[in-house]
Amino acid sequence: MSNSEQRNSWLNSGHQTLDADKLIDNGFFGTTVAHIHTIEFQKRGLPHIHLLIFLHPQHRIRDSHYINSMISAQLPNPQLQPLLYAKVTKYMLHGLCNVDNPQVKCMVNGKCSKCFPKEYRERTDWAEDSYLLYARPNNGLVFECNGARFINQYMILYCPQLLLFDCHLNVKISARLGTVKYLSKYIYKGSDRATMEISSGMQDKIKAHLDSRFIGPTEAY
Repeated sequence: MSNSEQRNSWLNSGHQTLDADKLIDNGFFGTTVAHIHTIEFQKRGLPHIHLLIFLHPQHRIRDSHYINSMISAQLPNPQLQPLLYAKVTKYMLHGLCNVDNPQVKCMVNGKCSKCFPKEYRERTDWAEDSYLLYARPNNGLVFECNGARFINQYMILYCPQLLLFDCHLNVKISARLGTVKYLSKYIYKGSDRATMEISSGMQDKIKAHLDSRFIGPTEAY
């Protein structure tokens, strides 16, 4: 069974909810030998996870065909894949920026901090710095919303099967030297940072009470 068939079989086996344990234990991406993750609470207290999975050598990423079977950076065809098209256009589009909309928050010093819009590419390939360059062909597919036109240059990377869970899921392949970058930037948020507090030894009773009793919106719900 190919990796793509294995992932489809996993989805068809009755999994109605998604969590890290299911992705790991059931081998959605292949046999897992190790994993590490952090959970962050942002955007009104809602949690999201940064998960890095290390695959068994048998299932490691080896060629562009394998990559394309797992991750896409393209708009689906609305006639051939209407459900996927609806999910992608709802969750996986980076808002127009750069010269198309220079006032948005992702713009830093006149450039998009996420490097959008991406360049068109006919195939998936490795860059010289070991990062992956995903296929974004200029195939004429366009999504229009509120007068804006979105093309493959504004697509966020996604796994088609996982989008069936109806939420934003950004999936990337970390290979070669890129693994170090993902560990530091996305998992640990910096390899040399720490949060410290120095006090005189007289504990603030009010602060101690708040620290131990605080309930965020997610827990309250």
